Amino acid sequence: MSEKKEVVIIGGGIFGVNLIAKFCNAFSSTTANMHITLIEARDDFVYSPLNVRNCIEDVSDVFIKPYDRLFLKKPKLGRVICGLAVGVDQERKIVSLQNGAEVKYDILVLATGTSFEDPNNLPRSNHSDVLGYFAEKRELIEKSYNILLIGGGATGAELAAEIADRYRSKKKVTLIHSRELPLTEVYSETLRQKVLTYLLQSRVTVHLKARGTDNKNGTVTMVKAGRGKEKPTTEVLKADLVFHAMARRPATDGFPESWKDDRGHVRVKDTLQLVDDDSIFAIGDLNDVKEVKTAGKLHYSLPVVYNNILSLVNDKKPSKVYTPPAESITLTMGKYRATGQVALPLIGPVIMPSWLLTSLQGKHINAERAVGSVGY
Repeated sequence: MSEKKEVVIIGGGIFGVNLIAKFCNAFSSTTANMHITLIEARDDFVYSPLNVRNCIEDVSDVFIKPYDRLFLKKPKLGRVICGLAVGVDQERKIVSLQNGAEVKYDILVLATGTSFEDPNNLPRSNHSDVLGYFAEKRELIEKSYNILLIGGGATGAELAAEIADRYRSKKKVTLIHSRELPLTEVYSETLRQKVLTYLLQSRVTVHLKARGTDNKNGTVTMVKAGRGKEKPTTEVLKADLVFHAMARRPATDGFPESWKDDRGHVRVKDTLQLVDDDSIFAIGDLNDVKEVKTAGKLHYSLPVVYNNILSLVNDKKPSKVYTPPAESITLTMGKYRATGQVALPLIGPVIMPSWLLTSLQGKHINAERAVGSVGY
């Protein structure tokens, strides 16, 4: 048997750990012609869809789990290195870590995801720092009355609904969004109207076709588009706490600029290999595939990367290609309501009923199932 290939995965989020879980389920340490190394800056796997809920209610024990069981049943198949990757040397095939260590690879997978603002701007450090981050957000929300969110995409809409659902009339929650309806035009108008209805029913004040600027002094300046030929109007709103739930950016700091497009995404071929390096894959939010970046894309992109890695390991040319699926999404609108759309062949987008989504997701938005990928 030829020497085992070193497969290095940078990023222990949903995409990274599920790829490892797929290899662990398929191979033993003796049958796999590879050895896997996961490099992750945090001590723990964090199931990000529950981040918003954890800013309102402490459910950390449910969705934040250490990596100690990731290779528990196949200890010789791989290892976990807790450290921050700060560079990649393509010629030497080396990943450099912040602490000065170097990790050699034959095949490299980039799965670092997205860099967010609050409430998803988690520290890249140890367990206590991550718990402290969420505790601080809960404390800030608890002591604030006027809470204002700039950006009405999925994160902004969900956070506004979660706060309003938890505190009812005890908080004044305001959402500012630049478009005519929440979310973007990628999704059906029916879904976007449904999200707006849920927000209004939860007593969230929603300003559409408006933009907000945080003045950092307890106020936000809102500029709202006029109707027809009317001029835009400007209003200063009180804000004890401001969340910026706007466009996110790919977490590609430390990677060569030559890999990236003008928005910082890593450029890939349809096999999800880098445009100019077949030994490197980019999966999930950080690549330049034209699609809405959601965790649900895992089910479509994971088999492509998995099979193409196996091809490289066995000295064959990767042949699986990734085709972005029709856009689907699920949003939690408070603890007991949800909405979303799924794209069905020949029919198009179908709005899913709240009772079905909440029953499918369970109490903690599928977190119990998700942490199974790291052995819990």
